[in-house]
Amino acid sequence: MLRLLGILSGILIGLLSCLGKGSETAPSKIDYEKVDALFGHDVSQLLFDHLYVVLDSVSYAQLTQRDSWGNTYGAMDKGLPDFAAIDKRTTSCYLRGHKHYIELLGPDNTYQEPIGKSGVGFSLQNSREHFHLGVEPKLKQSGTPYLSISETVDMPVGKQEATWFKAFYSPSEDTALHTWYAFYNPAFLDSLYPEKHPDYSREAFLRKSYKEEQLFEGIKNISLECTPKDYERIAQEMRHLGCNLLKKEGQTLTIASGDVTITITPSNAIAYSRILKIECRLNTIDHSITYLGNLIISNQGTESVWDFEGLYKNNIE
Repeated sequence: MLRLLGILSGILIGLLSCLGKGSETAPSKIDYEKVDALFGHDVSQLLFDHLYVVLDSVSYAQLTQRDSWGNTYGAMDKGLPDFAAIDKRTTSCYLRGHKHYIELLGPDNTYQEPIGKSGVGFSLQNSREHFHLGVEPKLKQSGTPYLSISETVDMPVGKQEATWFKAFYSPSEDTALHTWYAFYNPAFLDSLYPEKHPDYSREAFLRKSYKEEQLFEGIKNISLECTPKDYERIAQEMRHLGCNLLKKEGQTLTIASGDVTITITPSNAIAYSRILKIECRLNTIDHSITYLGNLIISNQGTESVWDFEGLYKNNIE
């Protein structure tokens, strides 16, 4: 994440950087119907891939060192290239689901990302087009700043370095919440696993790390609270990729974003945009509440809600 994608398994490099101050301007009205009427319909297919959040030291320590919770909730590892088990020296870890995963960083992470920084990443696919280095996203309207910047990410696997994906993002200086959209290379899976992959799939990437007998299956909703500037940017990215507006309550938008929904609420009262909550699916029924420092994970039936409000209240506000 430019620190673009600085984090994906070590990847995702960093978008521009530091936590900036939020705008005082009221959020502009986004006319979805007008955009749909004017723009094209041949857009890239969008699917959710993963998100990341930088935790404070107490939350991160409890998350990674509470074995009873980790062994039950989901498979966690250090990331590529071999998905090794985490240990006390691990500064970032990955919780793996069937198609999605969550990247959780401690305050002393390798990427020097500050507490409270977060990001949401998606995968793209163009109809009848295989991965190549010149691939471009198909948007409802061309020539806008949305998804206008790209970066190709390579990852060493064994003695070789393979191209993992080509990511696109919008100019977003002074943001603490990055979004990126990537075309993934199936040949990378060939390097990772000893077999041929005609297409890239999230399931194929996660198959050796995901454990169905554990609770975590995937994510279904991500709730964002944004500065007016980030609210406008993310909503427009979704619209230009053909995502449907499911609901509008005041200025809060619920958008169908691939196989998850994104709920975006603007605020003039915050300095930094953030992921407030994520709603997850569980493989089996569970009723428990887990407190991991400033992170609360509440399970009810086959739904699990991660609440990050305490992280921001106690660390960056």
